[in-house]
Amino acid sequence: MIIRVAVHICLLLLLVSTTNSYANGFQHYSQEVAYLKTMLDCPQEKILSPAHGFGALYICNLNASDSVKLFVSEESSSDKVLNIGLLWNDWKTNVGYEIHSDLKEVEKTLNFLIDMYVPARREQISKAFWDSRSVEFNTPEFSIYFSHKAGPQKDQRLIVIEEQ
Repeated sequence: MIIRVAVHICLLLLLVSTTNSYANGFQHYSQEVAYLKTMLDCPQEKILSPAHGFGALYICNLNASDSVKLFVSEESSSDKVLNIGLLWNDWKTNVGYEIHSDLKEVEKTLNFLIDMYVPARREQISKAFWDSRSVEFNTPEFSIYFSHKAGPQKDQRLIVIEEQ
């Protein structure tokens, strides 16, 4: 039992010690997925195998209503991250889970991604996300794309972070 706790503490310290380096670029795909799995509560997850010129795709459904999803896309034939995305299908009607029942998950995950990869753009990205404007931001390390599509029953918000 003591050894298991010590191993978990060592792994956590290792992950925390490398956190600051993430703002300088992505780690390997396998490392990014492992880190995100450790840091975010993901009740439903799957990895799609590489196919037809695409790399693996990690998908984390962050809530029961399947409306908040985190993606990590692998570059084809490598262990490099192509991009990381957060998708929120914000339902305007109650589809059985109440309207905006997923707001806490989306806020938590968005703030985590901003802090992790683009902390210098926190204010601009948050404003764009909640103001529902489609915009692009750049840092020396990343390109950040945010799109908003309004529909009759739901709004779709998608933020994608790509390494420069």
